[in-house]
Amino acid sequence: MSFYGLEIARTGLFLSQKMINLAGHNIANASTAGYTRQRVVSEAIDPASYISRFTVAANGRVGGGARTQSLEQVRDAFIDKELRREYSGQGYWSKRADSLNYIETMFDETDSSSLTKSLDGFIDALKEFSENPSSTEMRTNLRQSGIMLTDAFHMFYEQLAEYQAAQNDSMATTVESINSTLKNIAAYNKSIASYELSGEMANDLRDKRNLELDKLSQFVNIEYSYDSDGYLSIKTGTQELLNHITVNGLGVETNADGFYDVVFAGSGDALNYTSGELEGYRQMRDGDAADDMGIPYLMHSLDLLAQSLAREMNAIHSAGYTLATAGKASTDGINLFEVPSGGYSGITAGNFSLSAEVLADINMFAASSEPTYVSQDGTQANQGDANKALLLYELCSSNSLGLTSVSSFQGYLQGFMTSIGIEAGNTNTMLDTQNAVVENLETRKESVSGVSVDEEMVNLIKAQQMYSASSRIITAIDEALETLINRTGIVGRG
Repeated sequence: MSFYGLEIARTGLFLSQKMINLAGHNIANASTAGYTRQRVVSEAIDPASYISRFTVAANGRVGGGARTQSLEQVRDAFIDKELRREYSGQGYWSKRADSLNYIETMFDETDSSSLTKSLDGFIDALKEFSENPSSTEMRTNLRQSGIMLTDAFHMFYEQLAEYQAAQNDSMATTVESINSTLKNIAAYNKSIASYELSGEMANDLRDKRNLELDKLSQFVNIEYSYDSDGYLSIKTGTQELLNHITVNGLGVETNADGFYDVVFAGSGDALNYTSGELEGYRQMRDGDAADDMGIPYLMHSLDLLAQSLAREMNAIHSAGYTLATAGKASTDGINLFEVPSGGYSGITAGNFSLSAEVLADINMFAASSEPTYVSQDGTQANQGDANKALLLYELCSSNSLGLTSVSSFQGYLQGFMTSIGIEAGNTNTMLDTQNAVVENLETRKESVSGVSVDEEMVNLIKAQQMYSASSRIITAIDEALETLINRTGIVGRG
C-alpha cells in the first residue's frame, strides 16, 4: 500500500471544494447585473512515471488525480457582438422616437393654440371681412386673427429652435458619457492585465468591463477586438477610440451654424459615426429632408408656408385699395404681410408678421378693387367693393399655390402634420422591432451566460458527493494502512 492514493484523494477534495465555492459564488450573483456564469474546467494529472524522467515505467500505472485548469466564463462571443451592434440601433431609434413623439405632442391639433386652428381662424376672419369689408368690427377681428396666426408661427418656430438646441446640448452630454465610459474600460483593462499576470482569469472584472462595453455601444456604434496578448481595442468604423489603456478622447467644436461637431480631442478630426444615441440626436438636430426628417426640415416646411401666405396674399392685397378716412386717403400698394429687405425668401416662421401698416391701422386692409373716399363732411361717400377681400378668401381654397403640386394652405399644413405623425409612427414601429431583436438576443445570452439556481443546486450536490467520495477514499486508505502497519505479522503471537 502506497501514500500515492492519499495524494489522489487530496486532489479530489481540493477540486470538489473549488466546485462548491464556485457554485456558491454563482448562486450569490444570480441577480447581479452583467454577471456571467462560471464553471470549473478540470484536467487529469498524469501518472507519476510520466512526469519523472528516471522513474521505471510499469504497466497499469494510475494517474495522479485531477486539478483545476481554470475558472471559465460561459459566454458566446458572437451573441455579445450581435447584441452590442443592436444596442447601437436601439439607442438611435429610442432617441429618435422620443424626439418625434415630443414634436407630435407639440403640434397637438386639439390644442386651441394649434397652428391649424390659428390658420382656420384667420381664414374665417377673411370670410367675414369679405362679406362686410367696411365694418370696423370685421377689420379688428381680421387683424387680431392675423396676429394670432403669426404668433402661432412664432411659437412653434421658437419651440423647434429650443428643441434643436436641446438636441445639440444632448450631443455634448453624450460625448462626455462616451469619454467617461472609455476611461472606465481602460481602467478595467489595466486591472485585468495586472490580475491575470498570476495566471488566474479576472472573470468578475471582465463582467464589469463588459457592462461598460454594453453601455458604450448604446451611445455610439463600436467594433472591438482583442490582440494576441488579450488586450482590448475599440473603434468606431476605422477610427480608434481605445487601445488597451490608451484613450483617444472626444470633444466638441462649434461649427459655422453654431452647433457642435464631434471630434477627437487631440487631433480635431471629425468622428465618423452612424448609429447610437449620438446619431439619434444629430439626425434630429440636422435632418433637412423628407427622408431624413429632423428639426431643420420641419422649420423649413413652416417657412415655406409663411412665405407662400405672404407672397400670394400680398399679390392680391397690394393691388387693392385701403379704406379712406377723414384724415387719410385711400391708397394701394399696401402689403398684408411684412416683407423683409431680402425679399420673400427672407421670411421665416420666426419673423412672419402682418405688415406694419395694417398693424398700425385697421383701415389699411385693402378690400376694394377701386379707390374709396370720404365726403367733405366726413361721412363715407364711397366704400368701394369687396372684390379684393373676396379674392383673398378664395385664395385660401386654391390648389395651385406652388407649395406642392396641388395643395391649399390648409391642405399643406394638414399634410405637414400628417407627415410628422407618419414618421413618428414608423419610428415607433422600428423601435418596437429593435427592442424585440435586443430582447431575443438578451434571452439567448441569458440562456448561455445566466445563472440557473436549479442547475447550480445540481452542481452543488454533485460537488458534495465528490467531496464525500474523496473523503471516503482517504478513510479507506487509512484503514488499509492501519491493517498493514499494526496488524501485519502478529499472527501466532501469544
